[in-house]
Amino acid sequence: MGEAVLAIRPRALGDVVLVTPALRALSRGHADAVLEVVTETRYAPLLEGLEGVGRVWRLERSVASTVALAAALRRRRYRLAVDFFGNPRSALLTAASRASTRAGYDLRGRRYAYDLRVPRTIDPGPGRREYAAATHLRLALAAGGREDGLEARVAIGEASRDAARALLGRAGVGIPRHAVGLIAAGTWPTKTWPASHAGRLARRLLASGREVLLLAGPGEERVTEAVRAIAPGVGVLPPCGVGALAAVVGELAAVVGTDSGPRHLAAACGVPTFAWFGPTHPDTWNPPGARHGRWWAPLPCHGCDRVACPHWNCMPGLSPERAAELVLEHLERHARPVADLGPAARA
Repeated sequence: MGEAVLAIRPRALGDVVLVTPALRALSRGHADAVLEVVTETRYAPLLEGLEGVGRVWRLERSVASTVALAAALRRRRYRLAVDFFGNPRSALLTAASRASTRAGYDLRGRRYAYDLRVPRTIDPGPGRREYAAATHLRLALAAGGREDGLEARVAIGEASRDAARALLGRAGVGIPRHAVGLIAAGTWPTKTWPASHAGRLARRLLASGREVLLLAGPGEERVTEAVRAIAPGVGVLPPCGVGALAAVVGELAAVVGTDSGPRHLAAACGVPTFAWFGPTHPDTWNPPGARHGRWWAPLPCHGCDRVACPHWNCMPGLSPERAAELVLEHLERHARPVADLGPAARA
């Protein structure tokens, strides 16, 4: 086997998507080596077949899986290993790789695993933050990568496209590229928009003539029920894997809603997005470019990054009426029009 470079990013969905510019940089900077990536099994379809990625090592959230993978990486003998996550497990895997050079973020308790360390955060100016993809790219460049932009990209296989067509049919979506994907929940309670707000926005979007597809994941059943009670015409995406989810969002006119992984998937698929922010900072998580709009809660404590809050009112304060105005205006400018799809698609 030839020389190889290892990149480690086990989770989460949005972060796996946003590490792809850094992966491209590593592949370009080490063009004579094979780029291999460690990620959790659920996210592997997004990277398998991605340009520049030669192999994806699948990881489960178990001690047995971690130990087995550490042993396999140790046998592989890498030129370079880069940890784009920086938790104890990813640091352990980086150290276990016995790579000639090991790179990662300069974090307390984890820096032991790396020969090359870079700061996790930098100060771009008062009140500003670094874009998450730029943070990963900065680490890749320090490890010998060559920049190839900040655009996130994912792989979508034919099997995922076939699954997406079936899922859209089951959800009752007639013309996917006239449908808006709506995300109501968030990975943190503080990022979640009230379900009543999401339902009222969905009603406005339906009244405007758009189809609406609720993109809800496991554990979000109550949110789904509440939204459908207020907006009965909303379609709901059936349970599916991440690969099929990427293929579904890639077919839509736009994706709107909370700061979330599916929104980053949409941006990586070239789909316009619009999101509302409360505790998270748009500088960090809003994709660059006019096609990706945002609305930030106008409170002095916004961008606090709290996963729990005793006086949570940033997200509830973003009214569905104003959200509808902003979203419809954004769709008017950036969503893919039905007229572009031809007579067969409109039939």
